[in-house]
Amino acid sequence: MAIEKMTLVNIKGPLTRLDNTILACSDLGCFHPENITPAGNAGANFGGLKYRNPYQDLLQKITALADNAGIPLRFSEVEDVVVDRRQIKTFTDDFSERFSALRQEQQELQENIDQHQNALVHLRHLAGMDFSFDQIFSSKYLKVRFGRLPRDSGKKLDYYGSKMFLFYPFDEDESYIWCVYFTTNEYVDEADDIFSALFFERVRIPDYIHGTPQKAIDKLEAQYQLELQKLEAVKSLTANLVNEKGPKLAEYYCHIRFLCSTFDLRRFVGVSGRTFYMVGFIPQSDEKRFKERLDAIEGVSLDLLPEDTDKRFQAPTKLKNNWFVRPFEMFVKMYGLPSHKDIDPTPYVAVVYSLLFGIMFGDLGQGLAVSLIGYILFRWKGLELGRVMERIGLSSAFFGLLYGSVFGFEHALDGFFHLLGFAEKPVEVMNASTINVLLIGTVALGAVIIAVSILINILLGFKQHDMERAVFSQNGLAGLVFYATVLAGVLGMLIGFSFFNPLTVGVGIVLPILAIFFHEPLADLSKGCKRFHMEDGIGSFIAQNFFELFEVVLSFVANTMSFLRVGGFILSHAGMMAVVFTISEMVSAGASPVVVILGNLFVMCLEGLIVGIQVLRLQFYEMFSRFFGGEGEPFEPISVDMALEN
Repeated sequence: MAIEKMTLVNIKGPLTRLDNTILACSDLGCFHPENITPAGNAGANFGGLKYRNPYQDLLQKITALADNAGIPLRFSEVEDVVVDRRQIKTFTDDFSERFSALRQEQQELQENIDQHQNALVHLRHLAGMDFSFDQIFSSKYLKVRFGRLPRDSGKKLDYYGSKMFLFYPFDEDESYIWCVYFTTNEYVDEADDIFSALFFERVRIPDYIHGTPQKAIDKLEAQYQLELQKLEAVKSLTANLVNEKGPKLAEYYCHIRFLCSTFDLRRFVGVSGRTFYMVGFIPQSDEKRFKERLDAIEGVSLDLLPEDTDKRFQAPTKLKNNWFVRPFEMFVKMYGLPSHKDIDPTPYVAVVYSLLFGIMFGDLGQGLAVSLIGYILFRWKGLELGRVMERIGLSSAFFGLLYGSVFGFEHALDGFFHLLGFAEKPVEVMNASTINVLLIGTVALGAVIIAVSILINILLGFKQHDMERAVFSQNGLAGLVFYATVLAGVLGMLIGFSFFNPLTVGVGIVLPILAIFFHEPLADLSKGCKRFHMEDGIGSFIAQNFFELFEVVLSFVANTMSFLRVGGFILSHAGMMAVVFTISEMVSAGASPVVVILGNLFVMCLEGLIVGIQVLRLQFYEMFSRFFGGEGEPFEPISVDMALEN
């Protein structure tokens, strides 16, 4: 349970092997690159790779071609990315040109076939008529309109008997009358308006129709069958082309997609002449496999160095925790990641968060329900919060067992405790004498948490050789002595013992306060500085530090008393469930179980959310603010998302 140790890696090799190096780093998934800066031994021509991505247009063309041709594109492992881009472009252009020509021919044939089908439908309704389309359409003085009219509209034509048009029906079905009407050039607009109002649907006879309807049908059916055969032949040619070229296109896609996706990663690459340089970090546990993979690339060399070798780079943070603690990393990351100079607070967070939540939300039944819901959310939706709920739910169930509370029934476990030899349950929450004990106990627990947080800060200060942080600050040794002395004095007053005397006051209160007041000059003195420079004068120094000291003392009191909320929520939970049962007694016997169930759900949702937020607040403000800076850089190994983009 710690921050994983890192190794600084320097990679160098010929530019011709850059793509293979990026591929190896991406496959390994453990290389965190750094933005490289000009190095003294790289030469005056050292710089970065800055030019347009040459693979983007080709990738788009391959993707579009595969989409049109119905070729599935799936990423498979790329063993070697040394490819001839011009060869791939030539292949793609040739494939695209041949496929487009076949597709265009197929579309034209399909349009002709559709047109023939529509024309045949209309002509079959005219099959009984003995006239020539050429004669009808050759008239200079008459206008002809073929089409269909709804059967209901046909009855209304009698109202227009005096109008200048001749209506002739030649076929009908269940819904329409297939017909034609004739009119002159002078009255064509009026006739068209009349038939439009009657919902006439005009059927346009194609220009290539000649002769009588029956002859036109025979000729058109022959043409229709011929073009159907042509269409099938073109489809067969298209399918053969796709089967022949598709696998190679999918293979090229993998290469080009990888090269395109990794091209942005070249911002981490420095170049001098024909040599590239990369710098980054890998976990120490991956040193062996990383070295073996890159050593296999011809011409590429690498150096493995301690993480703090190059002061230009800060080692990234990768948290390493066991199965119980790991879900609580999400709370740590909300505040910030620890740097390699700090410690991983996740185990501390896991213990304290679970403990405080269980105390504040103690109920055996509701706790198990929260844990079950968390399990379902994680398994079903993959929510990381679900794993946290599993753990805090069990803590809630444990303290609910101590409180003897099951879904708000405060005496449901009395028989169980009697079997164990207890006269009553261990903790009677709503007992008047217990309330004071709970409130004082939660404040004492808060004091212990604050003291432990200060102790962690002291240890970190000594580890980093920062005497101001370890000794003279409010969260250093001076602050811990002052806080412990005051707590001991208050405890002595409660039990009737006088702890304060000139020695304890001088050593435990006055001396720490002076150390906190003069923490800046004392820190400079510890670093070997013989003089302390006051920028705004001694008066400003005294005034500023006086108010800061007053704030420090006030914050110790406020932060300690803020843990009263822990005890308050214990009482709040019991009180809310008491209200639920009071309401259930006021309703009918049939509605009472419904009220109890809904009341439990309401309390679980509302109070569970509030308690979770309050515990998180205590973590951030009362714990993290004392020792945790959250200045770490997240470990983000180089990787390429090879999922197909829409």
